[in-house]
Amino acid sequence: MRGRLIHKNDVLKIIDVLRENYRVVAPFEGRDRDSYFDDVTDANRDSVAIHVPNPYYPPKRYVFPHMQKLLRISDGDKPSIEDISREEKTAIFGLRSCDVGGIFHQDRFFLGNAFRDNYYEQLRNNLFIVNMACTDINRDIDDDCFCVCADGGPAAKDNFDLQLLDLHDDSGDFLAVAATPRGEALFAQPFFRPAAAAHLARRKAVLNEARKRFKTATSWYSAATKFITRGEVKDSAWKKVGDRCLECGGCSYVCPACTCFTVTDRPVGNNVFERVRVWDACALSGFTRMAGGHNPRKAVHDRRNRRFFRKLSHFFIQREFTMACVGCGRCVRVCHGDIGMPQVVEILRRETTASSRQEIA
Repeated sequence: MRGRLIHKNDVLKIIDVLRENYRVVAPFEGRDRDSYFDDVTDANRDSVAIHVPNPYYPPKRYVFPHMQKLLRISDGDKPSIEDISREEKTAIFGLRSCDVGGIFHQDRFFLGNAFRDNYYEQLRNNLFIVNMACTDINRDIDDDCFCVCADGGPAAKDNFDLQLLDLHDDSGDFLAVAATPRGEALFAQPFFRPAAAAHLARRKAVLNEARKRFKTATSWYSAATKFITRGEVKDSAWKKVGDRCLECGGCSYVCPACTCFTVTDRPVGNNVFERVRVWDACALSGFTRMAGGHNPRKAVHDRRNRRFFRKLSHFFIQREFTMACVGCGRCVRVCHGDIGMPQVVEILRRETTASSRQEIA
């Protein structure tokens, strides 16, 4: 990787350069700690937020859309099938490190095995990622963030094109690091300047200070992975989790690493249908319902079992290189039953450990 300096007053010039060839999306601030990703236009360009709380709605949707049109099927005198998927060059500016990890997990799921998803691949190949390291302890990080437990932050280590890190000193400089040739090509712009060893030392100090901010939310992944993989989690533990679940599916819809979807055909005209892919969630009662009406996972706690087995079992971690959790904390914030990832891991750890002690006694 190569590093350069850029002054805070010039950071948004990166967006200007990218807009010449890409549709650019970036974070904007709403009320209080609300925020969102939206397309950058001439009208809102100066309102792009550099340090901002992480938006609830995960930006994975730019490679794995919430609703994606795939095919148009005509069943008239001349039956035909037309590919209507979109290919658009998109740059995400200000992507948080946890969401960089989420997109990497999507890559491993859709592209990392024997079967490659060409719809995902089209969008992914056209994606440019500008990662913004989380270093502002008042805006970037809150009490629900636990990316340090997933080894994903506060600064992503790879899987981005360009990374920006605020050095938080009197110079007003950001340190920019490129991880791909596309990112490195931006260093030809005149607003980038050479960096020195002192800037790298400052980067390390800033990240060390930011890591101290992660105090409340923790997730003992290793213990949960061990218990789940060995099949040692008791039904009582899953039932305790299931009893809190309201089956809203919110945790899945805000998760950057969830990959579940369903495919359906819908009428859009006279003998014309569109095939669309839509996000789905294993928390929903119809997720495993079969054509005949039988549902092998009707009980709530059984579906919770499957969700966390999928995220933390060693089999899937081995296959996809990462657990299906990036520590963004969104599930903690949206869950009405207080069973985000850290809480569930704690329940499984406590219940399993307590059962083991009783068996020894």
